[in-house]
Amino acid sequence: MLETHFFSSILLPVSLAFIMLGMGLSLTRKDFANIFLRPKAVIIGLAAQMLALPVIAFSIAFIFPVPPEIKVGLFLVAICPGGATSNLLNYLLNGNLALCVSLTTINSFLTQISIPLLLNFALKFFMHTEGDADIQLSFWETLTHILLITLVPVIVGIVFTHYYPKISARIQKPMKWSMPVLMAVALVGAIILEKKEKIVEMTTSDYITILPMTLLLNAAALFAGYYIAKGSKLSKKSSVTISLEVGLHNTVLAIYIATSLLKMPIMALPAIVYAMFSFFTSAAFGIWKSGVKMPIKSLFTGKK
Repeated sequence: MLETHFFSSILLPVSLAFIMLGMGLSLTRKDFANIFLRPKAVIIGLAAQMLALPVIAFSIAFIFPVPPEIKVGLFLVAICPGGATSNLLNYLLNGNLALCVSLTTINSFLTQISIPLLLNFALKFFMHTEGDADIQLSFWETLTHILLITLVPVIVGIVFTHYYPKISARIQKPMKWSMPVLMAVALVGAIILEKKEKIVEMTTSDYITILPMTLLLNAAALFAGYYIAKGSKLSKKSSVTISLEVGLHNTVLAIYIATSLLKMPIMALPAIVYAMFSFFTSAAFGIWKSGVKMPIKSLFTGKK
């Protein structure tokens, strides 16, 4: 049993930065210029995340006959921003990477305001709480995360490709298979090898109760994100990117808010269940809608 937090504190952030570096190698300054000169895709993506998704989550929570803490927990999952898994999937599926990075960055800052407001609404509606819960997210921690793990690696990748395009082209294929491997090692190490307190207990009955809600939320989010984008005349690539941003969430943040800020471990159960399957269902949806094939052999040999 390791006494340090090497995997969660060092290897996991490094693997996330490595993913963003790989994305940067596939981007140019022109890609970002096009995004902000024609901001329609960013606006549609943010609207799907910040407006449509909370409505979907609230509707599902309202319909299902579960304890109010579980209802709020499901809503909490929906209002948390997209995580690194969305960035990774968009990279592997050749999504609109500039749009993906832009949505992740902007949404991470917007949720500093939206999470406290929306979560307090859910607490009052479902649990009839009096007053406002003290939910304060660290702005500086968010800023540091965005700069060091998201923006800086992307910028380094863009600059490297600009000056060394041939080397960049050669290393992109190996990075596509090494990135998920590195991230998997970091996650397994953090969960299994590191010493962690078990702060949330979940029974089989809890899992059976919560799974249908979370599956419905994930499916509705993916379809809503995709068809809102397609209905707005965006390209298939941008539509898939937005669907993955809407369908995947930072469940670690949701668990932290439920257990550490609100002191309600039961509220973290939907986030735990959601984290168990959402990467795989979202990947299947992305492969289906994008039409991109990801044969393992081509990642290692470069042959199609």
